[in-house]
Amino acid sequence: MSNVYPLLPRLTVNSAFIGEFLAAPAPCCALGLVEERKRTCGFLALRTNEIIPPTVTGSGFNFGHSLLGTSRYLVVHFAFEFYGFGRYHVLVKPNNPIVRTVLTAMVEGDAPFFFAINANGSATAFGGEQGGCGSDAMAALRGNLPRILRSEATDAQYQEALAQFRANPLPPGTLLNWVCRDNVEHLDLSSDQLTLSPAATDW
Repeated sequence: MSNVYPLLPRLTVNSAFIGEFLAAPAPCCALGLVEERKRTCGFLALRTNEIIPPTVTGSGFNFGHSLLGTSRYLVVHFAFEFYGFGRYHVLVKPNNPIVRTVLTAMVEGDAPFFFAINANGSATAFGGEQGGCGSDAMAALRGNLPRILRSEATDAQYQEALAQFRANPLPPGTLLNWVCRDNVEHLDLSSDQLTLSPAATDW
């Protein structure tokens, strides 16, 4: 894991995606696309049941990535650790069209974003163009992307991986529900836009 620090530029996201994400039961995580300065970037967004204090988000967070599974399948694992507060995990299927599109954008754009949305609706953005893509986790994702793009996991295999991880999360933390994973129209930033200004703190 390595440090990721906050940045709040003007951002454009798909409004319908945000609506569905905010309506999903927390704690949860979703993948999507965001436009920053006319540049399309991939992002991971998480919503917690807790309010993460600004003093915590202001210190950034550790981001981790790995591949989990067996000789029959693999799933993609991401971890978010907020210093002295909590750790969160999400598992996603490598053959999901949204996952493949977003992870490719994160790697090829070299400017991934991360959003943390609190239980009170306040949001913090991390990364982006000025944040770079130099973390160990992003380097691992870059190296693993070819394997991810040619891998598959059935729904049953994904549920098996979830059950195994839930029984023994390593490192310990909260497993987030993966949401907003079926509607590829949520990746469209040409219409139904929602613009977040640098001063915006609520979604």
